[in-house]
Amino acid sequence: MGLHVHRAISWIGRAETCGTDDDARFIFLWIAFNAAYADEGEFQTIQPGERAAFADFFGRLIALDDQRRIYGAIWQRFSGPVRLLMENRYVFNPFWQHHNGITGFEDWEE
Repeated sequence: MGLHVHRAISWIGRAETCGTDDDARFIFLWIAFNAAYADEGEFQTIQPGERAAFADFFGRLIALDDQRRIYGAIWQRFSGPVRLLMENRYVFNPFWQHHNGITGFEDWEE
């Protein structure tokens, strides 16, 4: 976990140097989030419980965010880019798993 925290803090530091470049700040904060959350052993596929683990991890972050900074960043400041990403199947790993014929991803649209 220490390496995850170190990487996340490093990316947060990079985000803080962006000045008024909100797009760059969002990208670096997203990388920081993934650095903290990532499991190095699972880069190629998403395991069946991965969505639940992601939801649990993000739920804990939200619970600790008493100033609602995450909500503000996602839905007020960056709502357009976030919505575009959410609607883009090409950035969704299960789409590619299904597209490449890997079994177990037939329900990728759910």
